[in-house]
Amino acid sequence: MNDDLMFDYLLQMGAMRPEQEELKRKQAMVDALRGQAMQPLQGQMVGKHYVAPGIANAIAQMGTAYMAGQQQKGVDSRMAGMNSEQRRVLEDLRNRRRPQMPGAYGMPDTGDGPAY
Repeated sequence: MNDDLMFDYLLQMGAMRPEQEELKRKQAMVDALRGQAMQPLQGQMVGKHYVAPGIANAIAQMGTAYMAGQQQKGVDSRMAGMNSEQRRVLEDLRNRRRPQMPGAYGMPDTGDGPAY
C-alpha cells in the first residue's frame, strides 16, 4: 500500500479518536444510570419504624430510566454517524488506491504482464 495513503488513513482515524473516547464515557454514564434505575426500591428504618418507599421514589426511578434511554439514543446516533464517517474514509482510500493497480477493478490492463 502506498505510504501516503496509509498515512492519510491513520491521520483521519486518529482525528476520530477523541470522539470515540467521549462516546465510551457517555456509554459508561448510560450504563450506570440504567443500573441505578434497575435496582429495586427499598424502604428505610426511621427510628424503630419501617418506612416503605414512596411514590416519589418510584417516579424518580422511572425518570432515571427514561433519561438513560434518551442518552442511549444519542450515543447510538453518534456512533452510527462515526461509523459512516469511517466507512466513507475507507471508501475514499480504496478509490484513491484503485488507479494504482492496473488490470484490477475494471481498469484497462497495460499489457506488461505475461501472455499465456
